[in-house]
Amino acid sequence: MPDLTFRPLRPEDDAPLVHAWATEPRGRFWGMADKTVEEIRGIYAFVDSLEAHWAWIVEQDGRPVALLQTYEPEHDPIAEAYEVRPGDLGAHVFVAPGEDPLAVGAGIFAWAFADPEVTRLVGEPDAANRAILTRLEQTGFELGEQVTIGDKTARMAYLARERWQALPI
Repeated sequence: MPDLTFRPLRPEDDAPLVHAWATEPRGRFWGMADKTVEEIRGIYAFVDSLEAHWAWIVEQDGRPVALLQTYEPEHDPIAEAYEVRPGDLGAHVFVAPGEDPLAVGAGIFAWAFADPEVTRLVGEPDAANRAILTRLEQTGFELGEQVTIGDKTARMAYLARERWQALPI
């Protein structure tokens, strides 16, 4: 598992990096493929203003390897789509081009579960994104119900702490 560090995303500084990643063809499910650098800066300035949502740049040896967004599901529209449990932490992960998504994911999950309050990671990837659904299953997530969140058809994905601890990572 890689040794990762996590720092808050700085909208002013990091928008060009996020733009470069999100506008690649594989970034289309991230929902920002048509955004300008300035629009992405504004999106993350808004996220930065929220009390229950956080954006992180994940680094390995000082090199950005992923964008991570975490949130308290009970304070997000996702709460209308599934039954939120105490200890749930919502997460969205975008692994940088050329990085090993399984290794980066394992490091992110270890970081999230280092918080004893977190008992389950929850995500809602686009139901049409077969690649990420397969990757989530490979990393131990259990795929759940299909839901509608805004204009997105998503598939719930859950990784319980107990299941994560039992994985051969």
